[in-house]
Amino acid sequence: MKHLFILGIGTLLLFSCHPQKTESQDPNQTEQTTDEVRSIPDYDYTDSLMQGSHKVVYTITRRPDDNLPEVIDEDGTKYKDNRFNLLIMKDGRKLFDGSLTKADFKSKLPEEFKKYGIIDGLRFNRAEEGKLYFNTCISFPESDMICPFLLTIGPDGSYTITSDTTFGEEEDDEFPSI
Repeated sequence: MKHLFILGIGTLLLFSCHPQKTESQDPNQTEQTTDEVRSIPDYDYTDSLMQGSHKVVYTITRRPDDNLPEVIDEDGTKYKDNRFNLLIMKDGRKLFDGSLTKADFKSKLPEEFKKYGIIDGLRFNRAEEGKLYFNTCISFPESDMICPFLLTIGPDGSYTITSDTTFGEEEDDEFPSI
């Protein structure tokens, strides 16, 4: 019994002599250094649809692009901007093959989105009257502040970019950050 008592006292002394950590830090939490540049993960998506009797296959890719200017938010966090590539094949022939960056929207963007926004979304919306419609947006990184657009691909492969005035009208029209 005496040995257990001494062992217990020794254990207490041992633990009381070790400095206690007063701050707990989440092992998954990392501090950003001033040189770190955040980026959104790569994205690849391919799907197909029938447009009348024509089979249309489209592939969307997103990559952070080192050749584009970095965006620095109001807190000083740096982000890489993205480049989207859209390839559309119609009946096995290339209809459209192009890339989009924030620069393609510059004339349509409010000043704060020119400064703090990145292009981060592109998804198929619908096919109608021979045209293909894609939703796209410029957003503040890691936020729900977006400036939505509609990319329209004509039957001849021409395209237009317009502000999306219908964004948010449908229940499930929340723009996913992909």
